[in-house]
Amino acid sequence: MILLGNPSSGGAIGVPYLPAFWRDLGPYLPPRNGYILLHHSIYFDGHGTSQALINLLVHLVVAATVLIVLDLRRTEAKVPTDATEAAAVAVPIGAPP
Repeated sequence: MILLGNPSSGGAIGVPYLPAFWRDLGPYLPPRNGYILLHHSIYFDGHGTSQALINLLVHLVVAATVLIVLDLRRTEAKVPTDATEAAAVAVPIGAPP
């Protein structure tokens, strides 16, 4: 994720050198913040990582919320209880195949 989104987020070349659209959007993308988090963790002993962590956590919470909502909206096929009981009784345990 960091390598594929790095050019559009300005990770390797910096945000000022990006085109106008990506200059406005790039600092808020997860690859840029992942790059900043790794960079500051390695070279600055973890100082200055709070903004990157907050941004990544916001992306994580939004993605988890979307997945939870989609899971709650999905309806599963109901199996009638009489069919399951009939299937359970139809073949005795240990019967030859």
